[in-house]
Amino acid sequence: TASVALQTPLPTCQPRRHPRLQSKMIQYKEDILLLNLFRVKGSLLPRSLWFAVPPAILAGLLVHIDDLTGLPIRENLGLLVADKSQLYTAVTGVLVLLLAFRTNRAMGRFWEGTGLLHQMRGEWFDSVSCCVTFSRSARATKSSEVEAFRQCLIRLMSLCHGYALKEIGGDDSNEVLTVDPYGLNDETLQHLRDCTEKYKFNRVEASLHMIQVLITQNLDEGVLRIPPPILSRVYQTLSRGFVNLLNAKKIA
Repeated sequence: TASVALQTPLPTCQPRRHPRLQSKMIQYKEDILLLNLFRVKGSLLPRSLWFAVPPAILAGLLVHIDDLTGLPIRENLGLLVADKSQLYTAVTGVLVLLLAFRTNRAMGRFWEGTGLLHQMRGEWFDSVSCCVTFSRSARATKSSEVEAFRQCLIRLMSLCHGYALKEIGGDDSNEVLTVDPYGLNDETLQHLRDCTEKYKFNRVEASLHMIQVLITQNLDEGVLRIPPPILSRVYQTLSRGFVNLLNAKKIA
């Protein structure tokens, strides 16, 4: 692991045409929200039916089992001991308590996870924004280097954010559209591919490490003309964004 980290190449960009990605995030139309229940992806209705239909079928069989078999099976099982109103009251009370508890917990987990993802995005956006701002003073003497640094940083951070959303969404989620990943050079893309497929590294961790390598290298080359104590804020926001992602994964 240490040797692979030390051999991380300096991420760079290269101009070339690339195919536009066709897969995007799931888009919900707010004018007809009820139709979202019947979507194949992004709807909880198929999953809820998976748990609701088998008990409903079993309940129907228990109700009509005497008529189907001609035997007093329900009486032998003791299902006719309690009155119908007592059964209805007991079942309804349990279902109401269970539904209220689960709904409350689900809403709490949803808003907590949503808040963590927004905090992650805010931290990483602040990191990129600071780096772009810190590179302004070098545009007069190193305009091409500054432009290359900015283009590469934005692509890497967009790719990192897409990897993070993909982890939260799971394996069956749609691919997230990112900012021109094919604008990165072949060595950078191959390194990210090797970290994932060959070394089984986490893609978010690998891309964050490459971002830190890129920032440090450009600080040494004078592209980022800012005192190191102030630049350390960028590393802190990168770290806090990753911590928010890990906390969101605990909920997901």
